[in-house]
Amino acid sequence: MSRAEFLSGKLLPYVAISMINVCVLWLMAVTMFHVPFKGSFLFFFSASILFILCTTGIGLLISLLVQTQMAALIITMVVAMIPTILFSGLLVPVASLSQGAQVQAHLLPAMYYTNIVRGSFLKGVGADVLWSDLLALALFAAAMSALTYQLFSKRPKT
Repeated sequence: MSRAEFLSGKLLPYVAISMINVCVLWLMAVTMFHVPFKGSFLFFFSASILFILCTTGIGLLISLLVQTQMAALIITMVVAMIPTILFSGLLVPVASLSQGAQVQAHLLPAMYYTNIVRGSFLKGVGADVLWSDLLALALFAAAMSALTYQLFSKRPKT
């Protein structure tokens, strides 16, 4: 089995489950909470796939760098989840963060995805306006894929 096949097989279930989550949450937002969706569902769905590839790539990268599942969980919380919540622009606008925090926000895919979600739901804008956010997600996903591919090696049986 090649590295690409192994890594794809490892990520595919998480990507599939996450896409189901995106659809369920979109339906909940539109039907239960009556959030108006003014944009293109195809654009939103495509951007969601890119964001999921970014986040699962981060998780895979962390799992490749540590030996135990507990270490991966702790590192993911400290390195990925907490900064994502703080610097995505969801709770506090990125423009009102300190300059150092703004730099951190631009290094995480959540800020770009938050812009896309807001633009799709509330403003009805698509790739013509949000192309830079979409490009950032695509570059991040490609970088995560390349980095995990390079770092992956089969562990010897112990």
